[in-house]
Amino acid sequence: MKKIGLLGAIIIPLLVIAGFIVVNNGKAKENVTSFYKTPLVCNAAPEIGCGSRAKPALLELEKNQAVKEAWLNRPGTVIAIVWKDKANTENVAKPLLEANNISFTEVNEKDASQYQKDFRQANLWYRGADVDKLSLEEASTIAQTTIKPALESNLITATEGEKIRAEIEAYFKKELVILRTNDQLNEDSENKWKLAMVEIAEKHIGKERTEKAMELYLKNCEKQCKKDGSCTQPGTKKDCCDHK
Repeated sequence: MKKIGLLGAIIIPLLVIAGFIVVNNGKAKENVTSFYKTPLVCNAAPEIGCGSRAKPALLELEKNQAVKEAWLNRPGTVIAIVWKDKANTENVAKPLLEANNISFTEVNEKDASQYQKDFRQANLWYRGADVDKLSLEEASTIAQTTIKPALESNLITATEGEKIRAEIEAYFKKELVILRTNDQLNEDSENKWKLAMVEIAEKHIGKERTEKAMELYLKNCEKQCKKDGSCTQPGTKKDCCDHK
């Protein structure tokens, strides 16, 4: 019995030490996270990030063997990359972000601490295709802002406005989650989507009132753009308020 007790007295401390080493090794291998400031604020809803713009880049990043996770924060001002091993901005992040026409500035270690505090928290950060949730919010905002000027000027009734709003929201909830390149996104926003909005409105209030409603909407867009400074579409030199 004494021999067993002595053996146990030797083995147990060794197991404790081994466990300590394993835990510390695990901490040493914790994934490195890099944060990049990005101009991915949504033009239609400046309080949130643009899911349509961010989605292609996030998905491409996660396809890269060096990347474990790619995230966008809710305001659209920061992209976070969790690396599988060491950070590789120059060879991985830089070319992929530039290919998606996203300008960026890497955040230094000291300033990154503010983003680490809430990183990965639900409704504050969105990983990969989860940015579609932001696009759904944007769809609701677009629908509401489209009818607001016409309602305020009594050009349309509340009933007419609600029908138009609901249909435009449903349309954009489908459109904004489609994976597009930056060029395709700009092209559709300038042409396809505007035509769709006009067609929806004409079904409910006719051509003449639709033209007036769109005039009011575009004037309101220009006014809002100048107010919140979100006129320039991220990644382009085009002014979203230029409707000529």
